[in-house]
Amino acid sequence: MKRLVKKSMSLVLTLLMMFSVFVGATKVLAEEMPDKEKKLTKDNYWAELSWYKDSTHRGVIPSYLKDYFASSRVKWANRLNEYSLVPFFPDAGISSDDEVDKDIEEMVTQYLAPYAKDYPHKEHPDPALNRWKGGKQWNPYNFNYENDLLTEKTTDYNVRADIKERGLSSTAVSNHRIGDKINLDFHVDLSLFKKVKNTVLIAVINSEFPAYYMMKNNMPETAITQSDAELVFVLDLPKGLESLDTTKYKLSGIEGFDDLSVTKENGGRRIVVKARLKAPNTYETLKELYKKIQKVKSATLSVDGLQVTSDVEINKNNTVTGYAYGAHENIFTTDNNVIFNKDDSAIQNDNKHYFFRQAIVYAAKQSVDGKDEAGDVNKPNLITYTFRVNHNKVTFMNESETYATIDVENGKAIDTDNLTNQSMPANPSKSGYTFKEWNTSADGKGMKFTGTTVVNEDTTVYAIYDKNVSPMNEAPTLEVKDKTIKKGEKFDLMSLVISAKDKEDGDLTKDVKLIDDGGFNKDKVGKYTVTFKVTDKDGASVTKKAVVTVVEQRKPVPKPDNNSGKKLPKTGNDSNIILYATLLGLSGAVLIAVGLRRKKDN
Repeated sequence: MKRLVKKSMSLVLTLLMMFSVFVGATKVLAEEMPDKEKKLTKDNYWAELSWYKDSTHRGVIPSYLKDYFASSRVKWANRLNEYSLVPFFPDAGISSDDEVDKDIEEMVTQYLAPYAKDYPHKEHPDPALNRWKGGKQWNPYNFNYENDLLTEKTTDYNVRADIKERGLSSTAVSNHRIGDKINLDFHVDLSLFKKVKNTVLIAVINSEFPAYYMMKNNMPETAITQSDAELVFVLDLPKGLESLDTTKYKLSGIEGFDDLSVTKENGGRRIVVKARLKAPNTYETLKELYKKIQKVKSATLSVDGLQVTSDVEINKNNTVTGYAYGAHENIFTTDNNVIFNKDDSAIQNDNKHYFFRQAIVYAAKQSVDGKDEAGDVNKPNLITYTFRVNHNKVTFMNESETYATIDVENGKAIDTDNLTNQSMPANPSKSGYTFKEWNTSADGKGMKFTGTTVVNEDTTVYAIYDKNVSPMNEAPTLEVKDKTIKKGEKFDLMSLVISAKDKEDGDLTKDVKLIDDGGFNKDKVGKYTVTFKVTDKDGASVTKKAVVTVVEQRKPVPKPDNNSGKKLPKTGNDSNIILYATLLGLSGAVLIAVGLRRKKDN
């Protein structure tokens, strides 16, 4: 310990807790924090600290405790001349200096923890003053030394706190939806406070030989005391988490702090809850006070009904930051008149009496086992709680293009979630088709997706169509003609088309196509089959064939000579003519007979 002067335990306790006392009016004095205290607290990020000084008290305190000290019931007792071997001790969580933390740990383990070992004590030679019968340590309230006092195992001299959502893990990031109500418990472990108060009492009354009247009057049994205290809880809410008029705040786990003061700052983003101790305005016995202290284990501020609104950040961590502060003071005195009169002047120069105003202040740090998974790794002492509002995205695909992207609350459907500005897109269209549905598969073989489909993850759906059924379409008609032409004659095959008509499309003559000319060659005698085709707008078609015949050109026939006055010479036998006439006659008779026979058969 670099700055800790090692002295006897009795001297340490004397220097730690005794100081001059005077009566006077309390006045808050404007004064800047001294450089030494600035240096030792400059890295404290878990508390908002201020330098406070009035006519009876000074020191570094949490800023929200200024009003408490200005109105403390024991402010009439002076603490200005207090001397501590270790800065800020016995306060907890004020310093951010590692060396101070080590010094405090050494103060506890070397100078205070020994009182928990119940070492033998020297007996006072005067039986009227001897409180150590048989050399036993004076323990008037029967503390359990291992559990109720600071011991060598007290290596974490801090008040620890945690914020958790009721019923959920203290470390996990919780998931919520817009409109949800969140109930938080802000828990502060005050076991250190109880151990400090108990250890201080044991150390005071077990110094080598304490003040005369402490021994003579048995101060733990006969003394009265006056006390005061305040607890402060601060919650910084993220955007989208609101404290409503219906939000309830309740303190439990500690007695005497029934009335809560709840105020909002920073446009409602900061909630400050203060709880003042309802101690007797005059006094109570020291024994009664310590009975109450033994019941102190923790304090929990329950916050019911914070609401998640549409302003919350989506798919991001939303963090509540908490600060927990506290102060407790009480008077130790061997002369009860000092408290009755709020004046110690009668014993200021009397070395047989004992008097001091003990104050303990704390700024809580985040508990190690409740550390938020999403907490800042660079600020492990910052008290936080984190939640998320996760929205899934539904991507609507039409053919190969993104048609729409819609947000939907996780675990809900587009039509039934709280995102009133997000809804199913209008049905898409496609020429010649009718929209059927959205489907999780592009081929339509997946699950049908509608506005009532529950979405638990990002999803892509596809437009599915049915082909439109067309009415019966009549094929067009096509009329063509055959043609005979002379060899070498110029001829347009399209002239073979007479007409082309369609019931729906009208005259299609101009749309007729020659699809096969049949090898047509105007210079070659022969028959050529030519094929034509016409198609309407709906795809119905018809083909027709025409024949083009190419013939030889006819040669001129010479005319006979008409010389009537001349007889032609006989060139053959007349008997042949008779034969031909006879055959011709017989042929005619046969034809007539056949005709009559057919007529009779009919």
